[in-house]
Amino acid sequence: MKNKLLLSAIALSIATPAIVMPIDGTTHEVEAATYKKIFKDVTTKNVNYDIIHSMAAEGIIKGYDDNTFRGGNAITRYQVATLVYRYMGEKLPVVKPNVKIPSDVTPKSDHYDAAVALLKADLLKPDANGKLNPNKPISRAEMAKILVVGFDVKIKAEYDFADTIEGDAETRDYVRALYSNGITTGYLEDATFRPTESLTRQQFAVFMHRSINIDPNFEAKPIELPKEEGVIEIPTTGYNPYELSLEKTPASEYEKYSDKYADILANQKTPKVGNLSTDELSTFQAQQLAMYKEFLKADSNTAMPTFVAKEEFIEAFAQREGVSTADMTKIFNYVQSTGAVYKGNKMAIYYKYNEKLNTGSYHKVERTR
Repeated sequence: MKNKLLLSAIALSIATPAIVMPIDGTTHEVEAATYKKIFKDVTTKNVNYDIIHSMAAEGIIKGYDDNTFRGGNAITRYQVATLVYRYMGEKLPVVKPNVKIPSDVTPKSDHYDAAVALLKADLLKPDANGKLNPNKPISRAEMAKILVVGFDVKIKAEYDFADTIEGDAETRDYVRALYSNGITTGYLEDATFRPTESLTRQQFAVFMHRSINIDPNFEAKPIELPKEEGVIEIPTTGYNPYELSLEKTPASEYEKYSDKYADILANQKTPKVGNLSTDELSTFQAQQLAMYKEFLKADSNTAMPTFVAKEEFIEAFAQREGVSTADMTKIFNYVQSTGAVYKGNKMAIYYKYNEKLNTGSYHKVERTR
């Protein structure tokens, strides 16, 4: 069994982002260790200087004949297979011993043995036409599978990126394993992993280095997903609807919504509210109204189908509530877009959508006497 790689950049192997060059445009000088081979295009200003050269010292990375590493180039399927095979060798499992070797994987290639080994390990798969496309850049999803399965990386926490929550469950689990072990941080600006995108030679070197040198004490933090426009997050624990229901809705909640009456009819759809299903949303609305009815001393709950919500009704609601017609239009668009309950001075308004009937209705709660 080969020795583990040098850990001189262990802080970087845990904390640097998945895009391994500095994202803020600054440079970071590192103290150069002594290596027999130094790539002339990887200087001490590169945050991954030690990772790349330690892997070269282990014989995993060889670079090009002109003594360059070319870390910014996209890494191909052949190149990934070779790096993994150089480290794993016969430790790679043989899952498909009789796998058919694609016609574009020829014994004349220096990468032939590596490609065949990964094909037999079921870490690389041909396309629908039976081609491996060995010189094609590998995707980040393919990289995730190779590293997780090849290096037996276990899922420690089920945290998902914005673009891996839904879709291919297999890829989602591979990415969970990478993230929960500190191998990837994803793209921090939008909390995505971008599984279909390619990656560079430098990025793969860092990912592979982290996979070999996993910190058993690493604890991943939950991924903070970006909030979608018009979506309100509803807490699922420690939530008391009676505490929230006495709070009047501030104008800042609905002021960003449309004041165009036409949008009221154009946006008829199921409100998307955090992680709540349609039934859970109805329960949430009912809880919010339960105490607010008492606060208003309300005794009516009037439903008004959306096709009846004409401009004169909006104007009448505005006059009764004591707000402008433009604000009342925003309120209607607000409750329709978010599923939230508008709680005002004299009335509460909310929107309910019936998926079976494909119709929606506004509900007004107020005191009638």
